[in-house]
Amino acid sequence: MKASDIRTKFSEFFISKGHEKIDSSPLIPQNDPTLLFANAGMNQFKDYFTGAAKAANPRAVTVQKCVRAGGKHNDLENVGFTARHHTFFEMLGNFSFGDYFKKEAISYAWEFLTKELGIDKDKLYVTVHESDQEAADIWHQQEGVPRERIFFLGDKDNFWEMGDTGPCGPCSEIFYDHGPEHSDPNADTSKLILNDEVRYVEIWNLVFMQFEKYMEDGQIKRRSLPKPSVDTGAGLERIAAAMTGNYNNYETLLFQPIIQELSRMSGKKYENHLANMRIVADHVRAATMLITDGVIPSNEGRGYVLRRIIRRGVRQLEELGLTEPSMHKLIPQVWEILGEEYPENMRNSSLAEKYIMLEEENFRRTLSTGLDLLNKELKGLKGDTLSGEIAFKLYDTYGFPMDLTEVILREKNLKLDTDGFEKCMEEQKERSRKASDFSASGENQKVFYDLKDKFGETEFLGYKSLTAEVKLLAKEKIGEYYALIFDKTPFYGEGGGQAGDSGEILGGDSIIANILDTQKPVDGLFVHYSKDADGLNVDHHYTLKVNAHQRNLTARNHTATHLLQAALIEVLGDHIKQAGSAVAQDRLRFDFTHPEAVKKSELRKVERIVNEQILKGTDVCAEVMSKDKAMQKGAMALFGEKYGDEVRVIDIPGFSVEFCGGTHVSNTSEIGLFSIISESSLSAGVRRIEAVASNGAFDRVSKRMETLDNLEATLKVKGDDVVGRVEQFMKDLKDKQKEIDELKEKLQAQASGDLFANPESLKGDMVFKAVNAPDGSDLRKLGDLFIDKNPKGVVLITSVKGDKASVFLKTFKGNKDINCSNILKDVLDANGGRGGGKPDMAQGSVDPDKISAVETMVRENLQ
Repeated sequence: MKASDIRTKFSEFFISKGHEKIDSSPLIPQNDPTLLFANAGMNQFKDYFTGAAKAANPRAVTVQKCVRAGGKHNDLENVGFTARHHTFFEMLGNFSFGDYFKKEAISYAWEFLTKELGIDKDKLYVTVHESDQEAADIWHQQEGVPRERIFFLGDKDNFWEMGDTGPCGPCSEIFYDHGPEHSDPNADTSKLILNDEVRYVEIWNLVFMQFEKYMEDGQIKRRSLPKPSVDTGAGLERIAAAMTGNYNNYETLLFQPIIQELSRMSGKKYENHLANMRIVADHVRAATMLITDGVIPSNEGRGYVLRRIIRRGVRQLEELGLTEPSMHKLIPQVWEILGEEYPENMRNSSLAEKYIMLEEENFRRTLSTGLDLLNKELKGLKGDTLSGEIAFKLYDTYGFPMDLTEVILREKNLKLDTDGFEKCMEEQKERSRKASDFSASGENQKVFYDLKDKFGETEFLGYKSLTAEVKLLAKEKIGEYYALIFDKTPFYGEGGGQAGDSGEILGGDSIIANILDTQKPVDGLFVHYSKDADGLNVDHHYTLKVNAHQRNLTARNHTATHLLQAALIEVLGDHIKQAGSAVAQDRLRFDFTHPEAVKKSELRKVERIVNEQILKGTDVCAEVMSKDKAMQKGAMALFGEKYGDEVRVIDIPGFSVEFCGGTHVSNTSEIGLFSIISESSLSAGVRRIEAVASNGAFDRVSKRMETLDNLEATLKVKGDDVVGRVEQFMKDLKDKQKEIDELKEKLQAQASGDLFANPESLKGDMVFKAVNAPDGSDLRKLGDLFIDKNPKGVVLITSVKGDKASVFLKTFKGNKDINCSNILKDVLDANGGRGGGKPDMAQGSVDPDKISAVETMVRENLQ
């Protein structure tokens, strides 16, 4: 069944029940300052619910366009990463303004789902508010829903509020079971199966509107509405997924036309870029509908939210390799999906095309620089949190919304210091550059652009020479550093993952200054950083000399990185794509796309292939050619990178061909040796290999050989026998530990005879014993021993260690008179501890001085 058919069926069904079809309200709420966007079907009827206005027909049905991307109801960060979160979505709703109430609302919903749509009743579950026995009885007695399929939940789940103020009330939700194949193995369903939110999905919410929250004297208060009303909302996307047998909303025809066109435009397969394409599909729907409803991109309010949505979409387009404005090209597919239901929006299509294209063009001008700076910060990040100051610089200087920074961090399993960001936002302060950070701040960026405009690009000589006679064109003081710009340079400026060169500045034969780092803050402009360049004068000539040792080691690591990528493709498959890299004199790091951890055997194979290529002594060829020729040659381009008409290609004949502007060895034999240090997860679907080459690899192997020598001496065996000897030691240790554990069990069993002697009688034939076990005792095993000896028993075991006492309560399985979990939880809560478990066994902890009180209260509960 198509989504359009579901819309039609829904409207016609409720029209047949006396409802009037009301057009969707605009996404900009009318006369409601409490809402950023229309986020539910009832928004336009707020005055009817509050009694401020009276509806001509007390029954209404709508298909409402909604956006949740700001304010209290904000789904923006989840979009693309879950099956069901969207910024723009459609809400099917039926409403009663003081007319019918719970009985009719429940009847209509059940009839529509099970009869009109034909959904299997056994696939549906129901929740009600914990105080709403009336609704539960209606579901069971009127509709025949079994009691075991009706669940009572609290305010968090089953009390609906439109916002901080406005109508509210208890609700009843209908859940659809997508089947056991979609179960969440980590969900705790011991008390509530609906805790498995992956398998069980809410598809309809029936709100029984009884109250209104309002502000008075600075406080939020609540009062009863004049007449009880009904507000229901069923997510079209979720119902469409259920009706078409799809688990994921993005697999339905509400998104697939966009995704299919996006796949065609990008040349990427949907299954390989799920999150990227889903985010674009969602965001182009939201942006198109917002603009055609009158929201224009800006830096405040609704316009800023729209700008964030577009920019998040543009970033995903970059990830998909679409480096030219592309989002507006997907608008025809948006109307294929939504045009029939919202013709008023489609009539404004040209407005959406204009503003989306303009926003994308503007943002793309700053996106590359912003991403480069963010990635540089992440490379040197210590811990898992990016400072708010850095995020603010991205926002203030490059137009990066904090939300976009958060999404990028989330993809890398990192966090943002939002408090720090807000502080910078309030104070409007530029981030102070760290002494070791040579990247251009926003203030300096303009300086460098002006210098490039004045002097042009720096001529780079470093591919062929490590020294050069140069002229100093500019000298700028930035913090404690001098930023030096020459007419030409042999120094490589950091880029493409390769660290910048360091070296010396000579006056005649004397060293007069040192260059600590080289950067390219503006494309084509090389900036050399020095602390001791006080004596250098603009327009004077000097000799630049690159640190040859550092450059050579870096070049070896860089070429080794190319060999590594080719070897990974050979071993793992051609899905391997570079996702980032870092190359310096002492290390190399390579990030790549791969869905799972690389096996040790695969890593060994990769390492061996790289070293075989090193031993072959193949000449490394660097050539500048047209981009088309490079592509025909099979050169691999960096994912998402922009290239000009002319590109530099590094070719290791018969093995690797890549676009690359970095420095490399002339022959693979110069690398010497390659060794992988580690392989780890960087983020979902992205792995990271850290390795060393050349001197670093030899040092690593030497240290490991030294370790092996020490092991041989200690274990008094040689070579391959070391592993066998260690394994034998581990086995012996395990066996000894097993013997110790068995002896402990025997001693514990023997001691339990005295420990559990003379249990007291309880009601019926049950017995009870409260004991204190020595520190280190296995309380569970002691409990089992007691039940073995007393099949109708209940035992309370405590054990003190330091300032905490462990508490364990156990009875026999099937004891319907006693629930250990409930008893222990209540008792420990009353004594400042905590605990819980199962009906036949529970455990927890409490302060030692409370043991006597715990024992007394447990005994009272058992009698």
